[in-house]
Amino acid sequence: MEKRFFTLEEARETLPVIREWIGNAMRLSNHLRSFGDSVQLLADNASANAGSPAGTTYLQVLLALHGYLAKIQDAGCLVKSVDEGLIDFPHIRDGREVYLCWRYGEDDIEYWHEVDAGFAGRTPI
Repeated sequence: MEKRFFTLEEARETLPVIREWIGNAMRLSNHLRSFGDSVQLLADNASANAGSPAGTTYLQVLLALHGYLAKIQDAGCLVKSVDEGLIDFPHIRDGREVYLCWRYGEDDIEYWHEVDAGFAGRTPI
């Protein structure tokens, strides 16, 4: 798939659906953590275990999480952190690739950063 570069306007137009998808991914990721030791116990005893409802549910949640992350990536965005809801939109600024940066809970895309700078390098647009 060819890499997509967003204008600021395109990124802002895409944001509502990205917000929904990453919000769902964050909830699913949090739900996966709630399985805690029970999933590890299932894995440790997998050769003697015929399955369990917890294992089935865990797999369903994991697959749903994967689906949302794939949708975000297919839209051309980069998921930098599911837990924090960090999303980067590839963008061309002054002839070079940078990222428009957005975090779940922010109302709008108001920051950008160099490709190698990460979240700590966010600069107001």
